[in-house]
Amino acid sequence: MKTLLFGKDGQLGREFIPSILACSELLAVGRNECDLSSSEKIQVLIEKFKPNLIINTSAYTAVDQAQSEPEIARLINAQAPTVMAKAAESVGAVLVHYSTDYVFDGLKKEPYEELDTCSPLSVYGSTKQLGEQGVKDYCARHLIFRTSWVFSAHGNNFLKTILKLAKTKEELKVISDQWGAPTSTALLVSATLAALKKNAVINEKHEPVIRADKQKQSWGLFNLTAGGETNWHEYAQYVISSAVQMGMGDKFVLQASKILSIPSREYPQLAPRPLNSRLNTKKACETFDIQLPDWREGVDQELAKIVNNKELDKN
Repeated sequence: MKTLLFGKDGQLGREFIPSILACSELLAVGRNECDLSSSEKIQVLIEKFKPNLIINTSAYTAVDQAQSEPEIARLINAQAPTVMAKAAESVGAVLVHYSTDYVFDGLKKEPYEELDTCSPLSVYGSTKQLGEQGVKDYCARHLIFRTSWVFSAHGNNFLKTILKLAKTKEELKVISDQWGAPTSTALLVSATLAALKKNAVINEKHEPVIRADKQKQSWGLFNLTAGGETNWHEYAQYVISSAVQMGMGDKFVLQASKILSIPSREYPQLAPRPLNSRLNTKKACETFDIQLPDWREGVDQELAKIVNNKELDKN
C-alpha cells in the first residue's frame, strides 16, 4: 500500500509517521516538498505517486493571523483539501482529513453533533468549513475528523506553552469560560487507524487489505475528541499539578494555585473563539468500535514523554 502524508512537520503528522511506516510505502511531505497554496503541485504529486491512502494533517492554524491573511488561509485550509479530494478520487485513493470545532459559533448549550449547522466566527473556522465541504463534494471514500484543542509532547500547543511559562512566571491568568476536550495526537492517530481497519483499508497488522467488503465501509464526517470536558483554566492547572507529580516541579516558579481564572472578555484576541467547543463523539465510537479515554489520560501520557525525553530542558 502507498500512503501520502501531508503535513509531516506538524505535531499530528509527526505522530503518524511511525505508524504508517509499519504498514505502507510512505511519502511524507511538508511545506518544503509541496507548496499547499499551489493546486497544480498538489495534483501533480498525487497523480505521480498514485497513493492508495492520503492523510492530510496540514492546515493554516495561526487563528489570529488568519484574520489578516484570509487568502493564504483559504488556499491552505479550503482550496488544498478540495484539490486533494479531486485528485484522490481520480486515482482511487482514500482521503483522511482533519477539521476543527471552530466551524461552530459555540452558542449551543450541548455538545455539537456532526449535523449541527456550522457558523464559524473566524477566518480560520470559515476556511476549515470550506475544506470540509470540498472533501465531501469530490471524494467518495473520505474520513473527516473534527477535533479540538490538539496537543502533543512536541510542536507548539497549549500544554507546551504552559510548561514553558511555568519556568519564568509566578502567576498566570487563563480563560475559564471556553469549554472543550484537550485531545492528544496519539489518540487521533490510534482512532484514525481503528477507523481505517473498520473500513478494511488496513488489517490488524496494519497491512493493506486487497479485497474490502465495501458494503461494510463507513465514510463521512465524524467528531473525534478525548472524553470528558474542561476549560483552559482547569486544563492549565491540571498540567502543572500533574507535571509536578512527575518530578518537574524543580523547573517551575509557577504553582497551580497561582493560575488565576479570567473570562474571555478580559483576554481579547483578534479572532473570536467559540465558548462551547464540546463535540459529541457517539457516532465515531459506535461506528468504529472505539473508546475515547478522558483527556487527563492523554495529558499524563504526553507529560511522561516530555519527562523521559527531557524536552522541557531543551526550551
